[in-house]
Amino acid sequence: MNITTWLLLMVVVLFGTIANLSLKYGLYISSPTNGESPSILNLLLSRYFLIWFICYTFMTLLWLYVLRTIPLSQAFPVLGLMYALIPIASHYLLKEQVVLKQWIGISIIITGVILVVN
Repeated sequence: MNITTWLLLMVVVLFGTIANLSLKYGLYISSPTNGESPSILNLLLSRYFLIWFICYTFMTLLWLYVLRTIPLSQAFPVLGLMYALIPIASHYLLKEQVVLKQWIGISIIITGVILVVN
């Protein structure tokens, strides 16, 4: 296992985080504000859905590559970092509220990942 593979694993986590944020934002902006019914077509044709699709495609391809060199028992828990990064990013980028219990949970997730990887 080399540092490049671990960095690629972190890119997988980053792509997953970006994908989820862009899908959430795409849903948010495709929702009508004047009482119309929401259109899934608006979401599917939005650039945020395209970002989600591209990120998940690259995430999957990189994940397959990473699994060739890092044991699944170490690689899979690192994906849990998405459960920490998504609320942090949504707090700062989407202005969603993150309460104290969530911050504690995020800290526990990060600590757990560090313990599993070492």
